[in-house]
Amino acid sequence: MSTFTASARLRLVGGTGGALRLGLLIIAVVLFSLLLDNFGTPRNAYALFQSFALLGLVTLGLALTMLVGEFDLSVGSMVAVGGLITLKVGGADHLLLGMVAAAGFAIVVGLFNALVFSWLRLSSLVITVGSMIALGGFAYWLADGRVVNTDNFDAGSLLDDSMLGIFSLRSLLTLGAFVAAFGLLKYTRLGRNILATGSRAAAAKASGVSTTAVYVVVFVLSALCASLAGSLLSISLATASATMGNNLLLQAASAAIIGGIALSGGIGGVGGVLVGVLILTALNNGLGLLGASAASMLFANGLVLLVVVLLDGRAGEWLKKLRRPAPLKTF
Repeated sequence: MSTFTASARLRLVGGTGGALRLGLLIIAVVLFSLLLDNFGTPRNAYALFQSFALLGLVTLGLALTMLVGEFDLSVGSMVAVGGLITLKVGGADHLLLGMVAAAGFAIVVGLFNALVFSWLRLSSLVITVGSMIALGGFAYWLADGRVVNTDNFDAGSLLDDSMLGIFSLRSLLTLGAFVAAFGLLKYTRLGRNILATGSRAAAAKASGVSTTAVYVVVFVLSALCASLAGSLLSISLATASATMGNNLLLQAASAAIIGGIALSGGIGGVGGVLVGVLILTALNNGLGLLGASAASMLFANGLVLLVVVLLDGRAGEWLKKLRRPAPLKTF
């Protein structure tokens, strides 16, 4: 009975890998709380979830493409383009229209990435690196070498006003996106097709799964998540620029891998991605409060990623050995 209970608890947190990630998150929170008096305050928790709001959305979209064994390199550039379109089209009085325009553009980009990949059978890395460069150039053209501003500060206040002490509307929207993605993968046929395509695309196609439709869904969702992240950030800051998405791709990929998404596809889940984003967010937040430089933060992110990758493969073996009963001695 005790063995069953332990196994059931492990499954609830995503198996041994999920337990490892939760442990790392708890260690990071406890360590920084001991080192910093202001880390565990509601004000800092609010700041942490504000950072989560941006990185979480970008990572969620990227993770969906990684679940099918592909990769969307254009998410960082899409953040910048989404923010610029929102402010350019929406101006000061029609920001919602600007968000819709940015989302429509993201759908077109996601469709392009998915259909070119499906029809031409080119590597998703090759296709999306082209999209990344094209979107980066488009962002600079939209910005025209300047920072784009809006006079509508009320919309930013609406998104960023504190809710329940530690959340904002922007961070709650990101959490809602994670809940929606969890429901998609867990309870819908499309979600099962996504995981099946990532595990064995040829077998999934032979069993009747439309892999082209799966690729369209994940690449469109990836572009939409990045565009929404850029739109919300630009409204929050009342500014947008062509460099707004710089470094987001690297952090999002790290968070997804830390969260248990396999580069080969078919392995991982939304809960793990959520924990992975929180680990990186807490790490960067704590290091920032300690006065660490940007280079030090990047080094720490890479170190955590390396530790998780190394331990993830061994965690299951170690726990099995711990649970395995000792052999009976015979005389």
